[in-house]
Amino acid sequence: MQLPKPIRERLRSEFRFAADSMAATPILVKKLFLFSALFAEVNRAMNQHWDAELALTHLVLVSAHRDMLGRISQPPPLSEDVPQELPDALGKVAADLADLFEKPEQDAVRLHEVLARVAEVAYTATGNGYYLYLKGAVKV
Repeated sequence: MQLPKPIRERLRSEFRFAADSMAATPILVKKLFLFSALFAEVNRAMNQHWDAELALTHLVLVSAHRDMLGRISQPPPLSEDVPQELPDALGKVAADLADLFEKPEQDAVRLHEVLARVAEVAYTATGNGYYLYLKGAVKV
């Protein structure tokens, strides 16, 4: 991904702030609120510079946020049926994205690995994902 320096810098700064803020709270709802800054910032970047990998990043982040928020917004007991490790894993993927955008050039292979991990973590918050987590098929 070849991004103009000002866009890369803005993404780097916002991703790092969100990731560091997520690391500072153990509360999943707060982490999810901060996670939303990731796809919001990518959306702003796409308005200034189109890049298909930015679009993919946005799509994965929005979908992950929607799936996790949908699950934790359910009344108990459904909202409680998420892996105990989910908050920490969510913070870790945000930090991985921040690390990626801190490099002068973004490695497409690494970006795809991180986005796949975002999808995997988010999937464990869905009904089927939680089932697969309980079976040990999906690791958080």
